[in-house]
Amino acid sequence: MISFIGVISFSGFLNVSVKLLMSILLSGSLGGFIGLVDDLFKLNKRTLVYLTLLIALPVITFRAGSTVVYLTPWGPRDLGLFFWLIVPFVFAYLTNSVNIYAAVNGLEAGLGFVTSFSLGVCALIYGSLEAALSLFTLAGSLLGFLYWNKYPSKVFPGNIGTYFIGSVLAASIIAGVIKLAGVIATFPYFINFVLRLKHRFKPTFARKTMDGLIYSERVDALFAYPIHGKPRSEKQVFLFCLMVQVFFGFLAVSFSWYHALLVKGAPVLLGGYP
Repeated sequence: MISFIGVISFSGFLNVSVKLLMSILLSGSLGGFIGLVDDLFKLNKRTLVYLTLLIALPVITFRAGSTVVYLTPWGPRDLGLFFWLIVPFVFAYLTNSVNIYAAVNGLEAGLGFVTSFSLGVCALIYGSLEAALSLFTLAGSLLGFLYWNKYPSKVFPGNIGTYFIGSVLAASIIAGVIKLAGVIATFPYFINFVLRLKHRFKPTFARKTMDGLIYSERVDALFAYPIHGKPRSEKQVFLFCLMVQVFFGFLAVSFSWYHALLVKGAPVLLGGYP
């Protein structure tokens, strides 16, 4: 988190919008702060959800991003004020989705790295340098953290880490005008959210066999799918979830590339029109 703030702070040397960067930085910092408060005081779930709605305030007050939504059944539509009304719920959903998709060592950092890196490429394709800078900085920070967080983990991100990741992702998706790519890249989080919702967000955990393998008696989370009645190592579970995330990250980049070709004639990073 400190490295992320440091790099973004020095971005003034680049020809980017300070307003967009500031909105992403403030939302990310606010998300991290709420996660820290939860780590220290163990807030109840309802209070935590209400607080995560507030993470969207910097993006809303700065009017960071576009209210136009493409590829609707009726073509591009400008949602206007309604768009800003639903933004807080987007933040609450994504920050909490990232937070509950944590079960094995390295999962939060690994998935966050793949998601932020792929969305950073999408932002470059669309010419959103501010979102790309924020996402690539987050990806680099998580890659460094993953060295210590991988199995067997020496450090853990805690809620301060997961809420920070979710906040930066949400802010970058909104401010970087990569909404559809964001939906695709974060779809595994949605699948996990639905599975957890189906079981009313009850605590999910894996049982361990005598030889150190883990298994689950029910599929109440995405990570539980490969170990449902099939004991596997924690590393195998991590790789399964990572590959799922890579697949959807690749889909997001592919969609952005071909969408840019259709709308702009060429992706901005190849000289297309911004």
